[in-house]
Amino acid sequence: MLARAWSPARLLLLVGLPFGLLVAFLQPAWLGQDESVHFPRAWQMAGGDLTEERTDDGLSSRVPIEYLDDLAVVATANAEAIGAGRGPTLDGYGRLLGHRVTSGDTVLVSTWATDIASPVPYLPAAVAMAPLRAVGAPAIWQLWAGRLGSLAAYLGLALVALRIAVRWRWTITGMALFPPLLVQGATVGYDAVTFGALFLLVGAASRIGRRPDSRVMPVLAGVGLLLALSKPPYHLLLWVLAVGLLATSRVRLAVACMVPAAIGLFWSAVLAPGFSDPVETLAGVVVPDPDGQIRRMVWDPLGFLWDGVGGVLVDLPTGHLPDWIAAPPSTAMTLAAWAGLVGLVVCCLATEDGPRSSGERLMALAGVGLVLAATCAAEFAYFTHPGPAGAPSDFGGLTPEWRYLAPLVGLALLAMPRLPRIPPAAGTTVVAGAAAFSAMVYVSSFSGF
Repeated sequence: MLARAWSPARLLLLVGLPFGLLVAFLQPAWLGQDESVHFPRAWQMAGGDLTEERTDDGLSSRVPIEYLDDLAVVATANAEAIGAGRGPTLDGYGRLLGHRVTSGDTVLVSTWATDIASPVPYLPAAVAMAPLRAVGAPAIWQLWAGRLGSLAAYLGLALVALRIAVRWRWTITGMALFPPLLVQGATVGYDAVTFGALFLLVGAASRIGRRPDSRVMPVLAGVGLLLALSKPPYHLLLWVLAVGLLATSRVRLAVACMVPAAIGLFWSAVLAPGFSDPVETLAGVVVPDPDGQIRRMVWDPLGFLWDGVGGVLVDLPTGHLPDWIAAPPSTAMTLAAWAGLVGLVVCCLATEDGPRSSGERLMALAGVGLVLAATCAAEFAYFTHPGPAGAPSDFGGLTPEWRYLAPLVGLALLAMPRLPRIPPAAGTTVVAGAAAFSAMVYVSSFSGF
């Protein structure tokens, strides 16, 4: 039985589906990462309107008044619980389960920050929410439907990636089962489709040199377009792949990468919000000074790489723990974080299928380095308090959320030597046990359990 389960697709469903369902239903309502902003965007799209409304506060989306009432209940209960050190709670759910959205009254909520991505990654959640919105179901039911739509897209895209991949199928599986990615895959937002597009890119890249270029080109172009229309900065990986393809004289495949990469760059540079206004973060309100912060990075690039990027890497793997976990995290949560990482490593290294050339390893490392540096640079420029003029740059204060960087772990492992294979039963036990332990500790951190 365990030997049969030790296949990429079976293991993905065996572990990913129950873990994802736990997160979808037991993560407190609207407490997923930025979910209180993503929900309004998805809710408006569920009504057939893909656009936002322009207001004095920027682009905004409509939400039912009942949602704000429910959100206040959740926010009050959790503020008290987290303030007391108990973690999130499900208290007050009895009031939410029967609170139907039938008044017809709506209000505008600022959602301009969501425009770093196109509407495309919101579509799975919006489509799943649409029937319940149409009948005025309680807002929390609509949230659960949206989470399930996101989870279906996340696992579905991962399965498609496994289908098109001719190598590295275990890498894709390990990435998809990595807890910080799987949690976001079961949360309303753009991460489910973004990460799914990244899995597809790994699958498409695995075909290069193993299938005729004429068959790889449309797959690469389609996957690249989906990645370009999702959340940046992952579309930067397309540029790295294009350079590698040009170096091997595969011009048509390079163009298939560069066209969607140019679309992603255009969206990020022209259509995405500039984040020039005050930004509310977990550490408080930041008044960004991007020009000044960029000058600091240019003046001290080694300090940025050593103290900033290096400091972020030191946080692996506990940096992806939920925001409500106290610092330092408990022993159980630390073990859970390491367990998830062990499961990923076992999938990606001990069972990897297919060789990797030195060029492929180099491209994997270059892609990881580029996206890591870009993420840290954006964090420093837009979400870090600027210091006084002439003051030393505080690169050590960089704290980009690990959900942005977690996908890079799997790509980095592609550049490493393959470990000896392990028996199927042992592999299934390690990966399933690691993911299950991470899931149980994650869920038990809710004070309602």
